[in-house]
Amino acid sequence: MKKIYALLMLCLPMLGFAQNHTVTFKVSAGNITVGPNGLYVGGGIAGLANAVQLTDADSNGVWEGSASLPATGGYFAFFNSPANDQDWNTKENLAGLPCADPTNYNDRIMPSFTQDTTMLFCFGTCATDTICPAAQADYVVTFMVNTANITVGPNGIYAGGGILGGAQALQLQDPDGDGIYVGDTLITGQGGGNFIFLNSPANANDWGTKESLGGLPCSDPNNYDDRIMPSFNQDTTLMFCFGTCSSDTVCPTPLTPVNVTFRSDRSNSPAFTNAYLSGTFPIAWNGTAYPMTDDDGDGVYEVVMSLTPGDYRYKFTADDWAVQENFDPANMSDVSCINTNSAGFTDRVVTVGATDTILEVACWEQCGPCSGIGLEEFEADFSVKPNPASDLLIIENTTGARSTVVMYNITGAKVLEQSFDAEARLDVAAIPRGMYIVRVQNGSAESVVRVALK
Repeated sequence: MKKIYALLMLCLPMLGFAQNHTVTFKVSAGNITVGPNGLYVGGGIAGLANAVQLTDADSNGVWEGSASLPATGGYFAFFNSPANDQDWNTKENLAGLPCADPTNYNDRIMPSFTQDTTMLFCFGTCATDTICPAAQADYVVTFMVNTANITVGPNGIYAGGGILGGAQALQLQDPDGDGIYVGDTLITGQGGGNFIFLNSPANANDWGTKESLGGLPCSDPNNYDDRIMPSFNQDTTLMFCFGTCSSDTVCPTPLTPVNVTFRSDRSNSPAFTNAYLSGTFPIAWNGTAYPMTDDDGDGVYEVVMSLTPGDYRYKFTADDWAVQENFDPANMSDVSCINTNSAGFTDRVVTVGATDTILEVACWEQCGPCSGIGLEEFEADFSVKPNPASDLLIIENTTGARSTVVMYNITGAKVLEQSFDAEARLDVAAIPRGMYIVRVQNGSAESVVRVALK
């Protein structure tokens, strides 16, 4: 036993890889203007945008701070004056540089280490000390985007996101009214980056108005499907057509939109007030732009979308993203309706063709229709009416045998039960409104029906 104990004690130092060590970050801000909130380390293994505050006690332009971090490496980035822990727009831009990982939002790559470590950087560069390289020249970049294929909203067209900043980073103008919006700004040409056009954003964080480029070759799936900014070393004019990969301001001939009916069975969804459809539609991933309704009260919500042929990603949501579908492919028997993109998001997918389409009813977080709440539906000699019901629910039995009707709520709890011969008349006026399962059976026949009380 003593030998085993001694062997364990000998091996303990070898387990240092599981420990944390103190990492001291030093970053020069000599090439930037530091904002009023100062510099931070965040993202990846560090945490949120303002996870580790840095300070410049001697005002020499080198900011410092320390954190206890896992020794296994990971990702992180520097932030210039984040307003809050979610202000990712203030992150340094390392796109296209070798010290950044393009598969992880162009964050810095944290090496692994076996002891307390000090790391030296220059903000926004791959320098491995606090001496910043000579400043890169800024060039005038002129953006031109044709809006002939969209209806421009009241707030106009903007370029934003990525290296530009918020959703309203650069306002574009159409002074001659030809539908081509133009604007320019100064950009450092090194490394490229990402950006996007937005149609009438209400504020700097209104990302729901950005153009939808999902699946197109001019977008970056690792950066929210934003456009890819090329590198350049001179004043540059970039030309586009909104929502397309056109490399000039001539929009391709628009495809003819078709009507696509989306249908969502919400009988086993979390409780909600208002149902919506959200996805890569003209108003991309908006929480309230596309409301769904249940006019006949059967628990199946619908919306008819006018869409151009192509591929779309979407989810069924409710109450402005307070409720949304969350898919776990590992626990789904059928994954034919979903896809996980390179950014790790799992959504429903649909390919829209050239004709009007009514999609199959989709159960919440499932592919295909619901099969009931632990019950199967059978054709039998019973009828349940009216549906939806208000005060009275009538069950008719033509089997000639005494039968039983049981009503369940959507959690499977029994609400009422009654035996009858030819007809049962159930008083449901005092039962809370919503979806219910009605099961009628005798020794030889059975019927299970979803009923709405309105």
